[in-house]
Amino acid sequence: FEVVVNALDNLEARRHVNRLCLAAEKPLLEAGSTGHLGQVTVIKKGEMECFECQAKPTQKVFPYCTIRSTPEKPVHCLTWAKNLFDLCFGPEDESNLLSDLATEMRQYQTADGVDGEAAGRKIYA
Repeated sequence: FEVVVNALDNLEARRHVNRLCLAAEKPLLEAGSTGHLGQVTVIKKGEMECFECQAKPTQKVFPYCTIRSTPEKPVHCLTWAKNLFDLCFGPEDESNLLSDLATEMRQYQTADGVDGEAAGRKIYA
């Protein structure tokens, strides 16, 4: 191969591919996105800065799919819990990652004779 094209979804995998390309002295076309923003960087040993040499800001916002479906780090679980707390006890906020649960939660909150354990199982399943 003459070049590697990379569009991975996590930093650990990106760093690994970066190191492999540096060791093999192959150019790396590193691509990624955050929300609707995309970026592409060419990395070539001895000519351009490597992936790990570029400063990365600490991530403060996480993709919807990571929080809802594939939380892999404690910070993802904390983000999910904070969004759930805000949904239950804070003002309405459409930007909340769990806002689609708000209507269903309100129905449970106003219904008579609701079994809290059954409601929780349905919402969190």
